[in-house]
Amino acid sequence: MSQPPPALALRVLLLGTLAVVAWLVSPFADALLVAAVAAVLAWPLRLWVGRVVRGPKAVATALTLLLVSVCVVVPVGGLIWLVSTQLSALARQLAAELDGADLSAVLDSVLRVPLIAWALEQAGGAVPLTDGLHSAARDGLLNAAKQLGQYVPGLVGGTARVVVKVAIFYVALSSFFHRGSELGAWSQRMSPLSAEHTKRLFDVFAEFARNVVLAGIVTAMVQGVVAGVGYGLAGVERPVLFAVLTGVLAFVPLIGTAAAWGPVALLLFLQGHRGAALFVVIWSVTVTGTVDNIIKPLIVRGRSDMPALLVFLGVFGGLLAFGVIGILVGPVLMALLLALLHIYEETVTPSDASPVPLGPPGPAPL
Repeated sequence: MSQPPPALALRVLLLGTLAVVAWLVSPFADALLVAAVAAVLAWPLRLWVGRVVRGPKAVATALTLLLVSVCVVVPVGGLIWLVSTQLSALARQLAAELDGADLSAVLDSVLRVPLIAWALEQAGGAVPLTDGLHSAARDGLLNAAKQLGQYVPGLVGGTARVVVKVAIFYVALSSFFHRGSELGAWSQRMSPLSAEHTKRLFDVFAEFARNVVLAGIVTAMVQGVVAGVGYGLAGVERPVLFAVLTGVLAFVPLIGTAAAWGPVALLLFLQGHRGAALFVVIWSVTVTGTVDNIIKPLIVRGRSDMPALLVFLGVFGGLLAFGVIGILVGPVLMALLLALLHIYEETVTPSDASPVPLGPPGPAPL
């Protein structure tokens, strides 16, 4: 019986080992990916520190990590602490309002809103709410608000797993800073593609990772400003503070800014400012919520020709497939796919082949 060639056996062993290692580190894939993106974004800073220090690479790496921590990690941690404390205070205020509110009168007033009354009339009329249903609804909302005020700081605070991921992030980031040039050269040697095409893939990864991060920051800032204008027009107390909360919570997938303006609108409603509450809801849905769908795809695309449809599919598909980190992974994977298709077209398909039309066929010749 003939033995398989050594090269084939080595490839099989290598692929099997890579699969096991990938499974082993999969719980920390998000920390490693964030570290890789942070290293790409901060690499010019690392080069600048290296030119200024002109000492061992370990010193330049340590100084770069310190600068990144002071300029990024500490402010982000402060914003998270601010959001947790303010959401907790808002939840306690909502609980106090619900505890003293006549929920029956509130629900009856909601049913008298013209649009809701018309919808109920079309559905056959509102079913009278019994005292038991009123009590159950009131107790449910009150308990939910109290639990939110109790557990928000704990949810935002660090757990053992978060601490481990932060440690892995810093170790990976320091490794990328310390040996980034060597890793880049090794990747080019190991890549089955040419050096030019490998560099192009690296450039695509760096550009879209940078664009996704920039799109998130710019969109959150614009949404915070727009929401602050709406809060000011509605007469909300401390509109600047709630604008900051809205901008920070814009990073939260699916819920996003609704985690800020929803409680604000509910609080206004319970305090008797029904028109202001309705205005906050309409403004947040039609204006604040639209900013994300307009600005983010434009920034993510950057100077590339990626269709907006692929940007949306990358963002939301990545979110569903990978969770929060998928917002970054999805668009980058789409960009890498397009880059690989262009490389395939340049290297594999015949140069004299006529392109196949993608649109509907034209009229048949006479």
